[in-house]
Amino acid sequence: MRATADTVENLVSIVMPTLNAQAWVLDTIDNILAQTYPHIELIVVDDGSTDDTVNVVRRKLTADFSGDWQVIALGENRGPSVARNVGLAAARGAWVQYLDSDDFLATDKFARQMAVCVSAPDDVVAVYSPWRRCYYDDGRVTWTTPLVQPDMAGRHPIMCLVSNERPLHGAGLARRATLSAIGGFDESLRFWECEEVTVRLAKAGRMLNVPSEEAFYLWREHRDRDYIGGPNARYDITNVALGWIEQMVRAAEGRSFDELGLSFQDRRDILLQCTEYGRWLYSKNRPAFRRYVQMARTFDPKLAPAHPKFAATLSRWLGYEAAEGVARLSRAPTAIMRRLATPAFS
Repeated sequence: MRATADTVENLVSIVMPTLNAQAWVLDTIDNILAQTYPHIELIVVDDGSTDDTVNVVRRKLTADFSGDWQVIALGENRGPSVARNVGLAAARGAWVQYLDSDDFLATDKFARQMAVCVSAPDDVVAVYSPWRRCYYDDGRVTWTTPLVQPDMAGRHPIMCLVSNERPLHGAGLARRATLSAIGGFDESLRFWECEEVTVRLAKAGRMLNVPSEEAFYLWREHRDRDYIGGPNARYDITNVALGWIEQMVRAAEGRSFDELGLSFQDRRDILLQCTEYGRWLYSKNRPAFRRYVQMARTFDPKLAPAHPKFAATLSRWLGYEAAEGVARLSRAPTAIMRRLATPAFS
């Protein structure tokens, strides 16, 4: 459905991919309806749902949404990047908000960010703001992480991939013209796609911080399923870890830490995350761990575990894999004691 169009310059286009989201998408639409900023359009792109998501969304928008909206049904599952790009092609607003169908926005997000965007110079390609993870149960929000306050000022775009302090794509607004110019989302990706496109945005121009003491984006977690982990999780750790290091190498464009001009703290943050993913792979998938380390050494030829300290030292003499094995053995007594101290229930 199309209603009277708002001016493109002031319009925020909300692109929402959906997939079997009928159980929660109405909460997210109600959250959009609560926005204090009036100039919005909503584009829902359904990525092959097999439940009643499409009909649920259409009924809701027909009844309650007074602005411009449309529902685009892809008919088959083509991945979140494809869905987002289809939404981008349909968008008319100068600024784009990507919103997952189970997440939420602060009600004044658009009002506060668009106050910056409407007067931003042409070289500003995006704005970003704080975000936080949460559970949402019967209208009640329970925070699961501290507030994340990203700061990209003076930092290399590769830091858009690093740690939980990274800017979250949905917590910002991106200039539609720039998103289109860089080709939108990488349609080969089903994880790290938001961070990857944010890296390319940061390389294309400036990203401005719109500060807040509260989260502008609420990333909803689900109690019944781990987000990252083993075979029962939403995303398998092997794919996540290998995908991350691939995107890090891509963002570095074949250059080393020294050539990227990274600060000591940024190097430290990268190495900490690199160690954590590597450690997880070492315990779960040794061949994947070896591929991971080989790729990581393209931007740090002297790569070693960031902690414990003795493992970094051992790595110089024994190699990364052997040092990781010793570090694993050193943690075994603690793990055993923890299990012994945990009561068993029949």
